Amino acid sequence: MFLEIAAVVFVAAIGCNIYDTYMTEKGLKAGVAVESFSWLVGTKPTALALSLRDWTIIALTCVPALVVSHLGNPGLAYGLLAAPAAVGAKHIQGGLEWRTLLQKK
Repeated sequence: MFLEIAAVVFVAAIGCNIYDTYMTEKGLKAGVAVESFSWLVGTKPTALALSLRDWTIIALTCVPALVVSHLGNPGLAYGLLAAPAAVGAKHIQGGLEWRTLLQKK
């Protein structure tokens, strides 16, 4: 059961990232703002640069839950799934901020 939930959380986080990347690309092309989280990608990144940075972060937030689950502590493993869920929520927030900026233009 844990692996199914972990897969859903991982796919949801990736889906949220795709939405954020799409809205970021739209916003950058429209010139309404620059990327605020410019670590490793600069202020006007490509979709590939954003995806490589963010998918790595999502994968790294999933690893502790998978390791702890494998080591036999399911309670902690379920708790650690909050990390990729939080990353996904942050991407939704970022995508909605870009949408708001685009609507004001």
